[in-house]
Amino acid sequence: MSKTITLLTWPDYIDPQTLQQFESEFDVQVALDIVPSAVELIERMQTRNPGVDVLVPPDYAVRELNAQGRLLKLDHSQLPNLEHLESRFYHGRAHDSESLVSVIKDWGTTGFMYRTDMIHEAPASWADFWRLAEKVSGRVTVLDSPGEVIGAALKMRGHSYNAFSRDELAAAREDLLKLKPHLLAFETNYKPLLASGKSYLSLGWNGDAAALIAQGMPIRYVVPSEGSQIWEDDWAIAAEAPHAHLAHIFLNFVLRPDVAAQEARYTRYATGNHSAWKSLDKEMRNDPSTYPSQGLLTKLEAGMPVDAAGQQRRDELWTEVRG
Repeated sequence: MSKTITLLTWPDYIDPQTLQQFESEFDVQVALDIVPSAVELIERMQTRNPGVDVLVPPDYAVRELNAQGRLLKLDHSQLPNLEHLESRFYHGRAHDSESLVSVIKDWGTTGFMYRTDMIHEAPASWADFWRLAEKVSGRVTVLDSPGEVIGAALKMRGHSYNAFSRDELAAAREDLLKLKPHLLAFETNYKPLLASGKSYLSLGWNGDAAALIAQGMPIRYVVPSEGSQIWEDDWAIAAEAPHAHLAHIFLNFVLRPDVAAQEARYTRYATGNHSAWKSLDKEMRNDPSTYPSQGLLTKLEAGMPVDAAGQQRRDELWTEVRG
């Protein structure tokens, strides 16, 4: 009987072909454990004996889970394919400066997308998103994720994506409560809603927009002029992984350039694997929605931790808005 590892990840976030290849090459089955958002991923990892081998946490979750001792220190000698990573995604990352507990899966931006056959304007800002939400009320989704949604409201007012003062959050609260009645859903797996026409306007991630466009959907993606978020999702191994050695084999496999390139083509997110990037076609490498210009990158902020009091204020705001 073949061995099995458990992968905790998001919906539709790994190419089924990648799993089939790994299972065939190493005679190890991969059991997918799907969670809808980072909140649930963190909560799952905070349970006793979560039963997870490999997980896909965003950068801020890496920081949080590592501080709690819930991620395994990686054995780099078992990960020779780390050599294929672009240096800035291996060394100097704010949340894991030497890739001690995580390795990059992909990176991207947060913005919004809309159906160009339903919205005949050219929105360019968060203010436009709020205005259009009223016009297409009931056809709007936002992510079921507090950082991105609160961050959007903060950036619209000219504040930091990571702001947490009472005054800044009070203004965000006002804007989010104005937006809420127009929402179809708080939904992280929002692509089917856009594809079916149930949603016309969605706060989301660039790779999802690129995937829909690649399927022939009339979608345009916008990084708002006020600025937004740059983020990174990583591969990590649970501190209590039942099969830590097999988990290392899996990480080394997905770091292989051909596999990393396959994943980039599937998810349509930017890869931090330089060898994989070189094998992508020119259209993907030059797509500004996937690989933003240097000028646009200067307007983007990474999600950073805030102090305990500030985090409590943000948590309370999310509970009110989401409830």
